[in-house]
Amino acid sequence: MDKPNRVPQIYGYTVCLVAVITLLISANSLVQNAFTMANPLQGGQSRFGGEPSITSFEAYRATYERERAGPGPDSKGPIADTASETTMRMRYEALRTDRIERARFESLRSVTSSLLLLALSITLFTLHWRWLRAKERSELMGNSG
Repeated sequence: MDKPNRVPQIYGYTVCLVAVITLLISANSLVQNAFTMANPLQGGQSRFGGEPSITSFEAYRATYERERAGPGPDSKGPIADTASETTMRMRYEALRTDRIERARFESLRSVTSSLLLLALSITLFTLHWRWLRAKERSELMGNSG
């Protein structure tokens, strides 16, 4: 009695498993980036606080002064900024616009790649699953005849 070759079957199920894992990871990324696209100021914000906050002008002013002081114990304190409020507001608006556009671009790029991965993983899963089912049916037909 011939032993069936299990390598194609292992290959098919492995591709299906990888496709399902890729689908789950891509779906998670898609959801996260959809939230970033909906609110780019919060979603595109640096998690480590290396840049001034731009959620409001008052937050920008407070964190701008803190950032100018510089890190470390040997810093001499904040360097006085002689810019007028109008100049500060213009800086804030320019930085805010830049961050919003950057966050939107990054999230759109990530959404596009996530959708592409989702489509590829669904296609790979569907093709390999059908192939496995057809292979099993043909093996059953071959063994019964």
